[in-house]
Amino acid sequence: MKTALTSLLFIYVLCCLAVFLLQRKLLYFPQPAAAVAGVTEIQFDTRGAQLSGWIVNGQQPRALLYYGGNAEQVENNIQFFQQVLAGYSVYLVPYRGYGNNAGAPTEQALYSDALEIYEQIKNRHDSVSLMGRSLGSGVATYVAANRPVEKVILVTPFDSVENVAKGAYWMFPVSLLIKDKFQSYKRADKISALTYIFIAEKDRIIPRARTEQLIAQFGDQLANVVVIDGANHNDISQYPDYVAGIQQALE
Repeated sequence: MKTALTSLLFIYVLCCLAVFLLQRKLLYFPQPAAAVAGVTEIQFDTRGAQLSGWIVNGQQPRALLYYGGNAEQVENNIQFFQQVLAGYSVYLVPYRGYGNNAGAPTEQALYSDALEIYEQIKNRHDSVSLMGRSLGSGVATYVAANRPVEKVILVTPFDSVENVAKGAYWMFPVSLLIKDKFQSYKRADKISALTYIFIAEKDRIIPRARTEQLIAQFGDQLANVVVIDGANHNDISQYPDYVAGIQQALE
């Protein structure tokens, strides 16, 4: 019996070690860039990394920085923003390691890149708003807590990646293992911009409890919470109520 328990403990420790070593492969799912035509390409130098992306509806006085989801090709949103937010210049820049961009994504690298891009575009526009989807909601809350922005839109957001991971990997001591925690709930009270949250009713990726815990940290700056009936995590943008909600938030 003692030998069996020792063997199980050894296997468990090995599994913990594997999770620790492979955690960023379990967290990030970079996608290659899709073919894009007829849209202005843009590049940013961000302290050692050169990030390429696209600007939709260029030369508009108001800007929107979009932070994509974990396995999202942000360029797939080009037509959406052309049609829905014609009054905004929308910046779609894949994270480092995503699309055609070199490097490897980490929490601090994503934050640093996002701040650098903000600094480089802020003087080109009268105002800057942010939109973060899923993983990108963690980036959006970080920028909003550290820079002046007009509005913040969070789509299928979480309180923290750490807490989401605890639910998925309940058998491991996640808090001791995880490096990239994306703790949006700790920044909510530092965000002064009007904030709008969109929830997919049938989200199977981000549990509703994780979003509700984030919502609970906001004060009067939380302008609206919209639940899109019938929507899943990945198809929320296909629902008319979502489109109308985005337009209303950024009008």
